[in-house]
Amino acid sequence: MRDFVYLVTDSRYPVPTLEIAPAVNEQQARRVARRLLAESEHHMSVEVRSLDGPLFVVDRAAAGDSLPDGARP
Repeated sequence: MRDFVYLVTDSRYPVPTLEIAPAVNEQQARRVARRLLAESEHHMSVEVRSLDGPLFVVDRAAAGDSLPDGARP
Protein backbone atom coordinates (compact mmCIF):
# COMPACT_ATOMS: atom_id res chain seq x y z
CA MET A 1 0.00 0.00 0.00
CA ARG A 2 1.09 3.51 -0.84
CA ASP A 3 -0.32 6.79 0.35
CA PHE A 4 -1.78 9.04 -2.34
CA VAL A 5 -2.73 12.69 -1.98
CA TYR A 6 -6.03 13.83 -3.49
CA LEU A 7 -6.63 17.55 -4.06
CA VAL A 8 -10.36 18.05 -4.56
CA THR A 9 -11.40 21.27 -6.30
CA ASP A 10 -14.82 22.28 -5.03
CA SER A 11 -16.82 25.08 -6.69
CA ARG A 12 -17.85 26.41 -3.25
CA TYR A 13 -14.34 27.00 -1.90
CA PRO A 14 -11.33 29.00 -3.12
CA VAL A 15 -8.76 26.32 -2.19
CA PRO A 16 -8.75 22.55 -2.82
CA THR A 17 -9.61 20.08 -0.09
CA LEU A 18 -6.77 17.74 0.83
CA GLU A 19 -7.44 14.03 1.27
CA ILE A 20 -4.81 11.37 1.95
CA ALA A 21 -5.71 7.74 1.42
CA PRO A 22 -3.82 4.51 0.81
CA ALA A 23 -4.17 2.52 -2.40
CA VAL A 24 -2.50 -0.60 -3.72
CA ASN A 25 -1.56 1.03 -7.05
CA GLU A 26 -2.38 3.95 -9.37
CA GLN A 27 -5.37 2.11 -10.82
CA GLN A 28 -6.98 1.88 -7.39
CA ALA A 29 -6.01 5.53 -6.71
CA ARG A 30 -7.86 6.48 -9.92
CA ARG A 31 -10.98 4.70 -8.65
CA VAL A 32 -10.72 6.58 -5.34
CA ALA A 33 -10.41 9.87 -7.26
CA ARG A 34 -13.49 9.09 -9.34
CA ARG A 35 -15.42 8.23 -6.17
CA LEU A 36 -14.38 11.53 -4.57
CA LEU A 37 -15.48 13.39 -7.71
CA ALA A 38 -18.87 11.67 -7.65
CA GLU A 39 -19.49 12.43 -3.96
CA SER A 40 -20.73 15.95 -4.72
CA GLU A 41 -21.95 17.88 -7.73
CA HIS A 42 -19.70 20.69 -6.45
CA HIS A 43 -16.52 18.65 -6.89
CA MET A 44 -15.02 19.84 -10.18
CA SER A 45 -11.75 17.88 -10.30
CA VAL A 46 -9.46 15.65 -8.27
CA GLU A 47 -5.70 15.85 -8.71
CA VAL A 48 -3.85 12.75 -7.56
CA ARG A 49 -0.27 13.00 -6.33
CA SER A 50 2.35 10.65 -4.97
CA LEU A 51 5.56 11.49 -3.14
CA ASP A 52 7.21 11.84 -6.57
CA GLY A 53 4.79 14.54 -7.71
CA PRO A 54 1.55 14.86 -9.70
CA LEU A 55 0.18 11.73 -11.36
CA PHE A 56 -3.12 12.63 -13.03
CA VAL A 57 -6.32 14.65 -12.76
CA VAL A 58 -9.88 13.34 -12.91
CA ASP A 59 -11.95 16.26 -14.20
CA ARG A 60 -15.73 16.56 -14.31
CA ALA A 61 -15.72 19.15 -17.12
CA ALA A 62 -13.57 17.00 -19.40
CA ALA A 63 -15.37 13.83 -18.24
CA GLY A 64 -12.06 12.02 -18.17
CA ASP A 65 -8.51 11.93 -16.91
CA SER A 66 -5.61 14.17 -17.80
CA LEU A 67 -2.14 15.01 -16.59
CA PRO A 68 -1.69 18.17 -14.53
CA ASP A 69 0.35 20.99 -16.10
CA GLY A 70 4.00 20.03 -16.05
CA ALA A 71 3.41 16.40 -15.10
CA ARG A 72 5.25 13.57 -16.73
CA PRO A 73 3.30 11.15 -18.97
